[in-house]
Amino acid sequence: MTQTTTLTSAVQALIEAAPDTEQIILFGSQARGDANAGSDWDFLVIEPTVENRAREMVRLRRALRPLRLAADVLVYSRAEVNEWSQQPGTALYWAAKEGRVVYG
Repeated sequence: MTQTTTLTSAVQALIEAAPDTEQIILFGSQARGDANAGSDWDFLVIEPTVENRAREMVRLRRALRPLRLAADVLVYSRAEVNEWSQQPGTALYWAAKEGRVVYG
């Protein structure tokens, strides 16, 4: 699969698994354009509310399994993203700084 096809398939799988998703941000090396063959995919999925973050992260990672994609999926609410994306050193900070909106 090409990078574009992989990204499209991953976004589609995430949206199908979480139809209320407000936004998906690709961040890390894939977003910066310096990924290599061993690089994983880093996604920030923003949902209206997040009841159980750990369970939702696992559930969305499982949605990507058929793609055989090495991926990290972070799940936060919009309020949490707004609060934590300004805190240097957090994953949300880097997602906001270097990320690329791929849905929403």
